[in-house]
Amino acid sequence: MALKLDKVLGKKVLIAGDTGTGKTMLLVKLLEEAIMRGLSSEVTLIELAPKKIGEFGGRVTDYLRNISGTRLLVPTDVFAPRLSGKMKEEVLLLAEKNREAIEPLLKKFLGKPTRLLFINDLTIYLHAGDPELLEKCIKVSETFVGTAYYGTKLQYDKGSGITLRERMLTEKIMKKVDEVIFLE
Repeated sequence: MALKLDKVLGKKVLIAGDTGTGKTMLLVKLLEEAIMRGLSSEVTLIELAPKKIGEFGGRVTDYLRNISGTRLLVPTDVFAPRLSGKMKEEVLLLAEKNREAIEPLLKKFLGKPTRLLFINDLTIYLHAGDPELLEKCIKVSETFVGTAYYGTKLQYDKGSGITLRERMLTEKIMKKVDEVIFLE
């Protein structure tokens, strides 16, 4: 999909889809365009995607090396709970560890927001995090572009309930943005 920065400036946009549909690549292209336009100092990228596990995952920095001038907020460790957790308790523990690592980054953004906010894989936070904190970040930015897992390939959550929570909260956020772009 060819989406240009002009189409998202001043809007709140969520890019949603299953794994491997190109969500991160579309975010990369928009971020790259913002950097090329000289908007780096007005951009925050909150990178929440775990490191690639097989065909799953992928970070913006895997594809876009030069993000100098942009504010990059990345948790020290971020896990893929459904893929890494061996049983229900471990999946929930990993989701909680993600929440603990991500929450300070969202609060840091709120303390010093930028005009443009890009969040890769915001659904990682929704497994255990406070959706209202995420919504505040979206609201305070003039332009928001985020990616969200919204599919079926990662449904099995070992009985933890994070898949249902993720889906419900993603749908809640979809109602709060100006546009949802579904990738297949």
